[in-house]
Amino acid sequence: MKIYKARAPMRIGFFGGGTDVSPYAEEHGGKVLNCTINLFVRCMITPSSDPGITIRSLDLQEVSKLVSGREWDGKLSLPQAVLDAMPLLQSVRSVEKPGFKLTMFSDAPPGSGLGSSSALVVSMLKLLYAIAGQTYDPHQLAELAYRIERVDLNIPGGRQDQYAAVFGGMCLYHFGKDRVIVEPVITDPAALMELESCLIIGYIGDRQLLTRHLMSDQVQRLVKGDTLRLHDETKAFVDEATRLLRELRIADFGRLLHEAWEVKKAFSPHIAPPIVDEVYALARRHGAWGGKITGAGGGGFMVFACPFDRRLDLERALIEAGVVVRPFSFVTHGVQSWSVEERDENSR
Repeated sequence: MKIYKARAPMRIGFFGGGTDVSPYAEEHGGKVLNCTINLFVRCMITPSSDPGITIRSLDLQEVSKLVSGREWDGKLSLPQAVLDAMPLLQSVRSVEKPGFKLTMFSDAPPGSGLGSSSALVVSMLKLLYAIAGQTYDPHQLAELAYRIERVDLNIPGGRQDQYAAVFGGMCLYHFGKDRVIVEPVITDPAALMELESCLIIGYIGDRQLLTRHLMSDQVQRLVKGDTLRLHDETKAFVDEATRLLRELRIADFGRLLHEAWEVKKAFSPHIAPPIVDEVYALARRHGAWGGKITGAGGGGFMVFACPFDRRLDLERALIEAGVVVRPFSFVTHGVQSWSVEERDENSR
């Protein structure tokens, strides 16, 4: 029995978040600097003796089924939308007759701000292409993932998460009206480890219920012209941050995170609720050069840059404040898939 598996990495967004969101990206051009990390969304497809398709989310403890037609009986709308959107679905069904089971889980909780939803979509798409034995253009894969989330499901957000999950690594993404340019920033393992040694990420709470309202509020403020200047300032930080990274000026990179965070908070009053401000102030008191929310705001994971010799002190202070500090490493690859032959348990 052949088992197909895939995983897509999540990312830490450092600079430029929000400029990848429509309509700013198309009208003014967006720039985002992010890097993928060793937290993944993982999925697996196995043959099933049951007819149709069964989706099982291990971390959400939800099950959804499609027995006939296009009607689903569960709540897992994101993987359902991927399967509904894929022209390869009939190929998958033919490979996995009479049915198949899709199992998935994420290394981070929903609403983490690390791009887990996009990583799920990208990992599923990669899996379906692998099963069908078809190749794909990476840009087209990222755009298909974007369409499923932002158009088919009308989930507010930008493009950086999908592109990061596909391409991986520390990259500068240029978002324009007609194309996206992916520019690797640093690939030297030693340089990435140096930055990594000065970074801490910690989970402060679920922002899932705030996400739609928060993104809609930011878009409305941009359309009205209230935050256009702030978007321009946010984009300007990206080039400076890229230069500092390439020169390995990590302390200055951390201080620039603080400057950019002060601008980002002005996008919307919902970005930094009291708990975020309290944790950030605590981190600064314990030596952090700077930091930010890793996603759109409201909660989820925060990232802090600090001197190497202040790291343990800062970690202790965050843990005492109830922050879940999470070890991580940078990864330089994007989505991956593979297959293995496993013996059918029923045949033993």
